[in-house]
Amino acid sequence: MVFRGNIEEIFDSVQGEGPLIGCRQVFIRLGGCNLSCSFCDTPQARRPAATCRVESKGVGGEHEYYPNPMRVEDVVNIVESLRSKTHHSISITGGEPLLQVNFLKGLLPALRSKGNSIYLETNSTFPEEFLSIYEYVDFVAADIKLSSCTGEPSRFDDDLRFLRNCSRIKDVFVKIVVTERVEKDEFLAAVQLVKVSGLSPILVIQPVSTIRGEIGVSPSILLELQSEALKILPDVRVIPRVHQILKLR
Repeated sequence: MVFRGNIEEIFDSVQGEGPLIGCRQVFIRLGGCNLSCSFCDTPQARRPAATCRVESKGVGGEHEYYPNPMRVEDVVNIVESLRSKTHHSISITGGEPLLQVNFLKGLLPALRSKGNSIYLETNSTFPEEFLSIYEYVDFVAADIKLSSCTGEPSRFDDDLRFLRNCSRIKDVFVKIVVTERVEKDEFLAAVQLVKVSGLSPILVIQPVSTIRGEIGVSPSILLELQSEALKILPDVRVIPRVHQILKLR
């Protein structure tokens, strides 16, 4: 079977969110998303892309463009040209990667066969799709979206099923992006959902930031949310997104 997928870009950088901030990764950003969050930092990846932008000579190097959809073998070859033994993992991000789960069924085992660890970033709304590829995933960064912050309907039922399906994964962290509009009761309901899932992951409260890296949430709100969340879960951290600060993608 020939597996093909729509990819926005492939590049070499460092992880800029969550507890693995600073770890070197090769990023595969898939095109297309089922959500339209008000604070989305990659709006270009909401729709499938006509071409895939590929970093061809390391960080800050030249770029090439490949027509979509791309074949698994071509993606793997590009990743191998960017990756070194010092890289932590391959980040599968988006958009929403699990929209293209059939492509991932071909891509992830091919990447794993080269000795890569797989780091999946997802909005946690595709629990059944995740079950079909979980065996090829080493790390999961699972978002829980708050309606008060995203402008989207909440999907807590999907989130809970997704987290329960993550019981098979050793390294999972949950991220909740918050804005000044965050509703405390909704936030705490999301934290309680994490507890009910049976997991004990690191919970990251990520304040929304501007394109210049300026934090868009007051310190008092962040400290209050963390204090309340720590009454429910043992490890809750406030960690901003650092891509803009470091001037990296």
